[in-house]
Amino acid sequence: MSSIKITLPVGIGLQDWADQIALDLDSYGAFGRLQDETKWQDWAMQFINNASLKENIPIPYDFSDWVSWADRFCQSVE
Repeated sequence: MSSIKITLPVGIGLQDWADQIALDLDSYGAFGRLQDETKWQDWAMQFINNASLKENIPIPYDFSDWVSWADRFCQSVE
């Protein structure tokens, strides 16, 4: 798979970043939108279950804050 260009979680809030990531990765499947920011880890699990993305996506439940997970997520799919 070629490199994926996605929005980094820098200077952007969780909801806006989540919306943009769903758009960035649209060609890899239909991803649900984040409805409740307190459930970001549940929302993030959908990327792990997507066979089109690389297999080394970090488990969101291993992170206490979304920015740390998002940084690792971006590194793993780029």
